[in-house]
Amino acid sequence: MASNKPSANSGTMIALFGVLLISGSLLGLMSLVLPQVAGVIIVVLVIFVLPISFHYFVWGRWLSRMKRPDDDNDA
Repeated sequence: MASNKPSANSGTMIALFGVLLISGSLLGLMSLVLPQVAGVIIVVLVIFVLPISFHYFVWGRWLSRMKRPDDDNDA
């Protein structure tokens, strides 16, 4: 069974950061060669990456750590 310790997620976060760093570098090199790619990158960021990141941090991290209030009306 998986544990929720911070060390359990550290390997995943390091790998994710590495993939994002490499892909960002490749996109940067591509935008140097093809300047019109910069517009496509901005559109993709605004439409896909920002809403997905917002959803992940709000629902996946912040709200999952909040405790549900005890309901005294349970029958």
